Amino acid sequence: MSTAPVLGSARADDAHPDDARAPRRLRWWTSLLAAAGGGLVLDAAGPGLGWWPLALPAAALILLAVWQQRARWGLLAGAVAGCAFWGPHISWLTLYLGLVPWAGLTAVMTAWFALFGALVAAGTRGLARAAVFRSRPNLLLGAQAATAAGLWVLRESVQGSWPYGGFAWGRLAHTQATGWLAESVSWLGFSGLSGAIACVAALCVAAGMAAWGARGGGPGVRTRTTAAVAGAVALLAVMMLVPAAPLPQDGTLRVAAIQGNSKSAIFDDRESGAVFRDHARATTRLLDELDAAGERVDLIVWPENSAEFDLPGNTLRDFEVAGLARRAGAPIVAGSILQDPDGSYTNSAVVWDARGDTGARYDKRFPVPFAEYMPNRDFFHMLAPDLVDLVQLEYTAGTRSTVLELDTPAGTVAAGLAICFDIIFDAQADAMVDGGAQVILAPTNNADFGRTDESAQQLQIARLRATETGRPLVNISTVGTSAVVSPAGETLTGLTPFTADAMVAEIPLVSGTTPAVRFGAVIAGAWMLIGAMGAAIGVVLGYEPRRLRRS
Repeated sequence: MSTAPVLGSARADDAHPDDARAPRRLRWWTSLLAAAGGGLVLDAAGPGLGWWPLALPAAALILLAVWQQRARWGLLAGAVAGCAFWGPHISWLTLYLGLVPWAGLTAVMTAWFALFGALVAAGTRGLARAAVFRSRPNLLLGAQAATAAGLWVLRESVQGSWPYGGFAWGRLAHTQATGWLAESVSWLGFSGLSGAIACVAALCVAAGMAAWGARGGGPGVRTRTTAAVAGAVALLAVMMLVPAAPLPQDGTLRVAAIQGNSKSAIFDDRESGAVFRDHARATTRLLDELDAAGERVDLIVWPENSAEFDLPGNTLRDFEVAGLARRAGAPIVAGSILQDPDGSYTNSAVVWDARGDTGARYDKRFPVPFAEYMPNRDFFHMLAPDLVDLVQLEYTAGTRSTVLELDTPAGTVAAGLAICFDIIFDAQADAMVDGGAQVILAPTNNADFGRTDESAQQLQIARLRATETGRPLVNISTVGTSAVVSPAGETLTGLTPFTADAMVAEIPLVSGTTPAVRFGAVIAGAWMLIGAMGAAIGVVLGYEPRRLRRS
């Protein structure tokens, strides 16, 4: 009496009149274990553990869980993988706001993972069942791997744009910010790097499943699987060895950034003006130290919300910041909440010099839904009135240029601005580079997330963004994690979280455009098109009429 293999078998419900050996797939319990394990391992690849090499086995486990499954089972396995990843990855949402926002965002992101699982399952299964690929096994391996990788990029792109502007967090590329593949992002972009990593994992899965499906097979099977694995290794090696794309440098800028260690979270008990005073005092201490050392800086950057409400309209604070800029001999970029004449609010960065407000201003382009504005307020108020009532101001999306021209002792400098979550969106990076930015300033306020992984995850994205654009980047937070990053993604200087301190670094001023920025949208579009076409072809070619199925 024979027994089924542990990993799966060609069961009765896989049978097809023209296919004596149906595509192999994991059995239900191993599929769910692989999905859950893959999601958890993918989270471990990013901060706080930061085990970036785990990104490849994590992606492989997730793909293995849905590989050549029926679509409905791929849907379930994809949901398990998504929940296992997103649940711990964004657990920082529970710190101040509790379980409801965390559960809601996790559910939305898990839904995208579930749809991804269904499409990969249907696509890889359909391609394997199609007669045109059964007679061309080499082509099958490549088609399945490219389809799965393209669908991975498609999922990341959709989740990063919809609903309510999307949440471009937790991308596969993000795991590599401190890894050996980081510099390749300057050639491929975020989506391109995610697609390449997913493709390496998918080639290994395709090769393994092909060998298993052939029950050992002959020399031809071994040759095909070896070639697939060799292709994956070669792609991985190229990404590891390629240096960051070189760009011309036009001088240097000595920049200082101030971390006030302020009580600036939503529920912090503080007096009005306390956050401003923390940053003014930290700036004064820095200037005392610079004077004692006989040194100067060209630019001072404060974090998001550091000047609190309406800095231009507050005479005393206006006078104090101008005094600090006069003493430093350098402009100060500060974060302030501003109200426009029409009554709308913006989360903004403003520039002060020795004479006061220069009029230069950037308004955050990607305000955070359910935090900086409340979409569909009446509907969500019925579900969670207490939480919805916490969102008092309705911030509007900025329309001003992402690049500010700053008059500094080093000359006029074009600074790209990305406030807080602005940094996670590809469109913001493109706009800054297209606007001629020579350096990127990324002021943020991470106080709402305490000592969780959120600020480290955000810095990881910012670090990769610096490499992608080829620009130095100043990531300065009210509480941390704060660092100045080189165009190659290296930390030039940083601050200990939850300390009042300042950091100073000399950074290059960079011009030109990396291949990632120039062709990133094309690369992303190509991956998405390949994924969508592969899934569609797989569904059509592998369609099995209901009357031919066996229960």
